[in-house]
Formats: sequence, C-alpha cells, structure tokens
Amino acid sequence: MNTWKGYKRADGAYGARNLVAVISTADNSNFIARRVSQAVKGTIPLCPCFGRGEIGEDMEQHIRTMAGMGSNPNVHSAVVVSLEPVIAEKIAEKIRQTGKEAAVFCIDECKDTIRCVEQAVRAAEKMVIQASMEERIETSMEHLVLGVECGGSDTTSGIVSNPALGYVADKLIDLGGTVIMSETTEWMGAESNLLGRAVSEAVGEKIVKAVRWYEDYIQSIGVDLNGFNPAPDNIKGGLSTIEEKALGSIKKGGSKAIEDVLSYSRRPKGKGLYLMDAPTGGVENTTGLSAAGCQLILFSTGKGNPMGNPVAPTVKVTGNARTASASAYNIDVDLSAVLTEERTADWAGEELYAKTVQYANGKMTSSEVLDEVEIAVSRRGFTV
Repeated sequence: MNTWKGYKRADGAYGARNLVAVISTADNSNFIARRVSQAVKGTIPLCPCFGRGEIGEDMEQHIRTMAGMGSNPNVHSAVVVSLEPVIAEKIAEKIRQTGKEAAVFCIDECKDTIRCVEQAVRAAEKMVIQASMEERIETSMEHLVLGVECGGSDTTSGIVSNPALGYVADKLIDLGGTVIMSETTEWMGAESNLLGRAVSEAVGEKIVKAVRWYEDYIQSIGVDLNGFNPAPDNIKGGLSTIEEKALGSIKKGGSKAIEDVLSYSRRPKGKGLYLMDAPTGGVENTTGLSAAGCQLILFSTGKGNPMGNPVAPTVKVTGNARTASASAYNIDVDLSAVLTEERTADWAGEELYAKTVQYANGKMTSSEVLDEVEIAVSRRGFTV
C-alpha cells in the first residue's frame, strides 16, 4: 500500500477530498457562508472568529490561513463571501494562484444579504457540478502531506497511539511524503530530543526560540503552568509532569530529521518532517495544519476528543480501550489491543498506516459524518 488515489490539482498536488469551500472573510459574513453551504450540497462553510479590525501580523496571518484552507489540495474551488471586497479579493487571489477557481461576493456590492446569498449559491452550484465530474487518480505517497496532532492525552497516548502516529510519520517520509507536527508548548521538556534531530544549527535555534517565546510569555503574565500543563484531564489520565507529557507527545512526530520550523499556517517548502510553531488548542492547530496543505490529520487521543477539521479529515486514534468503548462513535482507529491483547508496537503502526491510506482514498471519518468540525485562526494581537 505505497500508493493512494486522489484528485489531481492544477498545481500538481493531489486531494484526498473534492470539496467546494464557502469561505467567509470575517465574523460579520459568517451567516452568508452558512446559508450558501446549507443550500448547496457538496460545499463546506469556513467561518472564522474575528477578521475585522486586525492589523499587521494578525491580518497577514488571517488572510494567509483562510486562503491556505481554500488552497488546500482537498478543495476543488472556492466561493469567498464578505462584507466588503478588499480582503475577499486578497484571499481569493491567493487561492487562484494555485490554479483553482475562486469567486467573490460581497454584501456591499450585492446591496443586501439576500442577493449576496443568491449569487453565491448560483456560483457554488456550478462549482459542485464541475467537481463531481472529477475522478481519483492513483499516485505515490510523496504527494501526501500529513498533520499529526494529539489532545486529551493520557498514559496510553505516549505508550500506544502517539508512537503509532510516529511509525506512520517515519514510513510516509521514507516513501517521500511530508509530515507536520505542531503544538509548541507540547515540546516543553523534550526540546533536547528535538534539537538533536534538527538538520542545521539554524533550525535548532528556531526550535529554542519558539519554546522560549511561550516560556517568556507565561512568566510575563505570572501564570504557573502547574495544573495547566499537564491539564486536569491529562492528570486524571495519569500524566504527572510537563516532561512526561512532552516526551510522549513528540513521539507522534516519529524519529526523522527536522527540516524546518514553520510559522502558523505556512506551507513546507520541501519533503520530510517539519514542526509548526502554533498554540496547543486543537481547533487552532488543525486549522493551521489544513492551511499548510495537510490533506489528512492523524489525531491521537487518550481521554477522547471529538472535534475535526472541515478541510482536512481528522482521524481520531486511541490506545485506551475504555475510551474506544465509551466514545466508539467518535473514535476512528482503536489500537488498544497493544495493551489488552499484547499486540506489538509495529502491529499498531502498520494497522494505523493501512487505515491512513483508506482515509486518504476517501473513507470518511467520524467527525466528517457527524459534521463535528470547526476552524479557529490563531491570533497574536488585539483588534483595533
């Protein structure tokens, strides 16, 4: 299973899905995106918080992230809706640069919300029909960009599910693919492990700088991480220290050399393993990963976490038998047999790799089927 079938895009990328995205530029046009998506089957609404009154790095990051999701290989084409056309056109133009169609509809220019919805629906309908004519094409694993994430961690995360993610990450990279691991504060206590894998001193300095920024920020506001990292649910799940959690967390990135550290939602420039400097929150992280071009996200969870991303299918993986049973409708891959039936770590890795190929080929995840998906663009400043 060293190949998968995807939808070939104009820029040479392959999509695991064939979506038409209805992108709202800001919170004051989210209702337009939702109405269009409700009217047109085969579309997904991408509705951010904020998006108005942002300046500098925040505005640049917002535009890059929304455009990045619209440019994701899983997206066939996009309808961008907004109150005004300036930001909408900036987002649409970035999407068009990948060879995709991106139509813009603004309340200001359409004169009212009813006309805006009507015109956007007409455009979205045509896009969905065009998308429906495309067929999957077999391709190599080098065209898969995989995001690895964890949440609701417990003792089984570092023993079973995270190592299984790492196994898949290593195998994919050996086959020429790309893996992105985020969650900067989850590296705290395990930096030395990551530094030893950096391809250069400059990349190592980026890792140190990213962790130090969070450490300095936390100290500057007088917050004690005890009780927050590990979080209460992590502690309940058996994790005792930041170091224990971090050493388990970074296992999901495998063992390969770290090519670079990406800022939030930026795309890797090559193949191999990349880190993304991003906050720990699952929704913010999966948003950043999907905007960076990940067609699929493997999400390890011990205690359970149902959320997914609307653009990149989010595969929930657990090594906890109780979670697999109690949250059966939210878990996609159960690897608990490592503990209950004495299966090997290699078995778990191969099992997850086989499932990964299935999801890349079109098998739907629980969060997709139940529509338990959300986005949130990370911020670094204040609205003015």
